[in-house]
Amino acid sequence: MRLPVPPEKPSAKRAAKTVVERDLSGWRHLERFVELLERHKEQSPANARETHGLRDLDRRSYLSLFLLGLFNPVVESMRGVCRASALPKVRELAGVAGQVGISSFSDAQKVYDPQLLQPVIGTLLAESFQAAGAGVGLLNIPGGGRLSAAALRVVDSTVWKVLPRMQWAHWRHQNKAQNAVRLHVKLRLADLQPDAGTILEPAKGCERAALRRRLNPGEFYLGDRYYGEDYQLFEQMRQKGCGFVIRLLNTSRYTIEGEAAKLDEAARAQGVKLDAKVRLGHRGKGGTWRIIEFQKPGMAEMVRLVCSEECCDLSAVEVMELYRLRWQVEMFFRWLKCLVPCRHWFAESPRGVAMQVYLALILALLLAQHNGRLPNKAMMEMLRWHQLGMMSDEELAAQLARYEAQRAKRQAAAKQKSAKA
Repeated sequence: MRLPVPPEKPSAKRAAKTVVERDLSGWRHLERFVELLERHKEQSPANARETHGLRDLDRRSYLSLFLLGLFNPVVESMRGVCRASALPKVRELAGVAGQVGISSFSDAQKVYDPQLLQPVIGTLLAESFQAAGAGVGLLNIPGGGRLSAAALRVVDSTVWKVLPRMQWAHWRHQNKAQNAVRLHVKLRLADLQPDAGTILEPAKGCERAALRRRLNPGEFYLGDRYYGEDYQLFEQMRQKGCGFVIRLLNTSRYTIEGEAAKLDEAARAQGVKLDAKVRLGHRGKGGTWRIIEFQKPGMAEMVRLVCSEECCDLSAVEVMELYRLRWQVEMFFRWLKCLVPCRHWFAESPRGVAMQVYLALILALLLAQHNGRLPNKAMMEMLRWHQLGMMSDEELAAQLARYEAQRAKRQAAAKQKSAKA
């Protein structure tokens, strides 16, 4: 009598997926990245570990493979990146003679400094800013030209969780221990691209401290409530020659100096409650500033804004609309995390994680340059079909034009509806 054969238990390890060239896309972006990297090679001279003669994975090969892995969801790990290096087209563009070993790719994160990517990021930012037109915003900037769109920056940060074994990124938030890194961004409102002052550090780093290190004269900052908790930061920005509109905590204390400004019908209709010159702090030691409070119908809580002298010619409604532009940075973070996500960490050291996030930013800029603006999910899908050879240049142009026409129609309808309201 034959006993029944028990079913095989599923393997604990998932079988490695074989990647072929038709599974990969982003070749044009990789070529453009290699071109920029070579152009700025002299600005980032090689160190001793890079030139000792025994290394077969140079910076071009390492960074090209890294970028290709970020662009393609089919590559799920550092091992996947190394397996992809066996493909002829990948070897040609990355400049490698054969398949890259895992140990070589892992060791490279200790050799190459993430700062060598800064000239590449700077070039892409300059090109995007020039294409948008310096001083000509893509958004409807309140103020009638009294504020330069080229100077406006939204300051904020976003957090990526990393692996538990990355103890260097330990962070306690809301009494919960976790490991995470924080990307500090200054988003330019003229072209909706991150400023060159973008930096990455462990999540426990203070957002206000990061902003203090990156204050530039002539810039105008929009920030949320976290930046409004330190009144000394306002004075430091004033001394540095920076303007700002920052949200305050609703528990902040102030004393009104003189009489509050009289509100017209338009301001009251927009929910403006107060427009006055005040002294901040319980004892008035937080400096003298302009305060605007508003609460639009349907809003859960009141919004309290503090403004610098650069806003003295703006009405309360204009300041309120200016602050609303701060939400553009939330859209940028959503785009960066959803469309160019750090799905898997290809490296686990501080250098390796910084390299991955900076390369994700470069990829975002390359995609924006290709489309003239940041693409959404639908546009990303069309681009990938085109890069896989399933769509011609003419078909891609027609689809993008059709999408832009639909988008313009929706925006016009929304503007008309807002005007009637």
